[in-house]
Amino acid sequence: METSYDRDFAMSLPDTPRWVETRSLLLSGEGEIFGVDETTGKLNFIVCSPTQKLICVVGYPNQKAVEKAVTTVGEESTIIAAPESSNYITQVLPNWRSQLAWLHTLPDSCKLPEVPPGKVRLLSADEIGNLKHLPPELQTELAIASDASPIAATIADGVPVSFCYAAQTETLWDISIGTLAEYRNRGYAALCVAYMVKYMHQKGKQPIWGAEESNLPSMKLAAKLGFIPVDRLILLHQ
Repeated sequence: METSYDRDFAMSLPDTPRWVETRSLLLSGEGEIFGVDETTGKLNFIVCSPTQKLICVVGYPNQKAVEKAVTTVGEESTIIAAPESSNYITQVLPNWRSQLAWLHTLPDSCKLPEVPPGKVRLLSADEIGNLKHLPPELQTELAIASDASPIAATIADGVPVSFCYAAQTETLWDISIGTLAEYRNRGYAALCVAYMVKYMHQKGKQPIWGAEESNLPSMKLAAKLGFIPVDRLILLHQ
């Protein structure tokens, strides 16, 4: 449950693409906060989620706080940091691999595909709990995501095969996509994204597409759908 403490930290950051994951985690009330430090005149802290395996770094929190967050979340986590913090974080965690990620916005939806009626829909809670045809990791991912987001799914051969959900702030949502391997490169993810963009637009929220620079399929799909890069982050993995 969100607390005023979490909201205060969220309000210290602008509602911009760079902070969508961090602010979503704070606004959800799920995040654990470590290493709060305002002695430099700027707010430095970490918010992390063991459930989502996510660590978000704001500014330059002290080394002990970084290490505590990694211990809390586990070494399979993803660490997100702004580019200006990247040198500091890589020095604190020298054995972690860093990768540039591009953040994209959608200035015009004209390149999104038309979604045929009934091809994509929101899944019910019962359906999300009964996706036995999915790999266990994807089942778990969707179950966790469904606590905070609607799950849109593209239907093929009578079953959901591609999924889209959202980490949300007041005005933005971060696109997450998962597609069964045998149904990739067939346009199903694009249909799912197009459906979710329209759904979230009705709620007054604009999409953000984040993709690691090395993830060429994601980068290409973003460009194909009309997304343009507007900012960068650094992602670290063990």
